[in-house]
Amino acid sequence: MDIRRVMLWTAAVMVCFVSVIMAQTDRGTAEATINGKKVTISYGRPSINGPALKGKDLFTVAPVGTVWRLGRNEATTIESTGKLVVAGKELEPGKYTLWAKKTGDDSWVIGFHPTTTQPNGKPLWGVPELKEGYVAELPLKPEKAKDTAELLTISLKPAKNQAELVIHWGGVEQSGMFGVK
Repeated sequence: MDIRRVMLWTAAVMVCFVSVIMAQTDRGTAEATINGKKVTISYGRPSINGPALKGKDLFTVAPVGTVWRLGRNEATTIESTGKLVVAGKELEPGKYTLWAKKTGDDSWVIGFHPTTTQPNGKPLWGVPELKEGYVAELPLKPEKAKDTAELLTISLKPAKNQAELVIHWGGVEQSGMFGVK
């Protein structure tokens, strides 16, 4: 009987360990150095074929007014060692959460929010959505992607004193430019 308890305990520990590893591998990172300043985005990578979307593209099926944490589980964050210039607004170096907001039938913005943790100090998750308090909003330009991305992919492409933020999921890419000082 003791051996069964040991085996059951071992199996439970292994399941927990694998769950932690799986949760960590579901995160992606986009990094770029622009103007000598490091910019890093950390985000969860949901699958377009997951239970919530069942193969549908969120960018086209979400109703106007949708606010989404731009990823899965822990909220997506952007951290910069330099000032960010987003739609003419300067943001101090530091960390912000990013939220996708559908503003029209085919238009989205990325909202930069200064709240990055819960009141208890733990990382901010996506529910409830932060609907107010944004310090800047980056308009996005939608384009049909050359290929389909099953997992959400965010990239940063350096350009002269700027970065292009590209969000690729399903058959759509959404992109916007912001400055780095």
